[in-house]
Formats: sequence, C-alpha cells, structure tokens
Amino acid sequence: MDQELRKSVKGYEELYEVTESGKIYSLISHRYIARCNDEYGFHIVRLHKNGEAKDHNVFHIWKEAFGMLPESMFKGAKKRMY
Repeated sequence: MDQELRKSVKGYEELYEVTESGKIYSLISHRYIARCNDEYGFHIVRLHKNGEAKDHNVFHIWKEAFGMLPESMFKGAKKRMY
C-alpha cells in the first residue's frame, strides 16, 4: 500500500486526491492517473465532476495542497513533456 500522504484536490473533494510527491489519485477508480505507465508523465490533468471535464495544472494542484513543502518534493512535470 502507498504510504504517501494524500490530500483532497480543492473543488474535487471525494473524487480526487494529490500526493505529497505530485501524483493524482482517483477515488472513483481507486488508482493513480498515469500517462504511458508513468504517474508523473504529465503537467496537465483532466479532472471530471458532474459530467464536465476540465484541465488543471498538476503543479498548481500540488502547490495548493502542499504549499508548505519545499518544491523539490514535487516529482511531477512542471512543463509539457509529451
């Protein structure tokens, strides 16, 4: 089991969580959102709520949840990789 601290994504509580390293976890599918088998392989993530999808910058989501941590803790992409 993953031992990383996770917090709810603001505005998507009970749907998604973000980890202290920057992974996005779906509470609906019970898995991390990944691209090309790499959960850190994106800087934009599409989150769904009430039948609507919206793109979000993963670093901004992380910063909102874990702003008190040093940025070096964030392992995700800060800019487009693919």
